[in-house]
Parts: sequence; C-alpha cells; structure tokens
Amino acid sequence: MKAPLYEEILSLSVEISNASTQDDSISRADAWKKLQKLCATNQDSPKDHPLQWEALADFTDDGDQAIEIYQIGLNIADKLNLNQHSASIYLAITERYQEFGESEKALEFASKANEFAQLTADEDLKTEISELLTNLKDT
Repeated sequence: MKAPLYEEILSLSVEISNASTQDDSISRADAWKKLQKLCATNQDSPKDHPLQWEALADFTDDGDQAIEIYQIGLNIADKLNLNQHSASIYLAITERYQEFGESEKALEFASKANEFAQLTADEDLKTEISELLTNLKDT
C-alpha cells in the first residue's frame, strides 16, 4: 500500500474516532462518508486495498452492513494474497458475531482468522486470535 493512501485512511479513522469520543455525530458521519467515498473511488482500481474496507466496516454501525463491507476487504486480501489482512478482517467479523450473540458463527470466523494468522509473522495477532479462539471454545 502506498503511503498517501495509508495516511488518508489513518487520518479519516482518527477523525471518526475523535468525533465519536466527543459525541459529535455530524462530524463522525461526515468523516465516515469521506471514507466510504475513498473506498468507492478506489474500488476495482490499482489503489484498492483491504485496509480501507476494514476501516470502513469497523466504523459502520449496522452490523449486517459491516459484514458485507468486511467481505469486500476479504475478497481483495485474497486476490492480493495478504494473509495478515485476511486474519485481521476475520477477527473483526468474529467480534461482530460475538456482538450479535452468535457464538457458532463467531467460532467459525475465529478459526478462519487463526488459519490466516498462522501464515503471518505477526505474533501479536496470532496470540490475540488464539486467545479469542480458546475463549470461544470454552463458552
């Protein structure tokens, strides 16, 4: 991923987070729309990257819509063979299914996250997913 795209995603994510912290729903919605526009502009272009989709889904309040957005990111991560991004997105989907109270689905996606995490060198991600997977199996 080129640095300018990363910086733009990071900047919009910080803007959304700050607006959320300040309970500024108007600024939050404006920043989310900018991130949504960035994703739409880059979709199916050489700039398309799973990180932008994961960020958009992370800040999407509607859980079902977020899952659909995560799926776009997964498709791109698969296409670009970005295992770390796949693991991270599967982890985020797991957490959404936990929020929905759907333990079986959460376990299914945690297992997928773990499979992809094992293909990376990111020990923190591996540990986080492994611990979550263990907790899901224990419930």
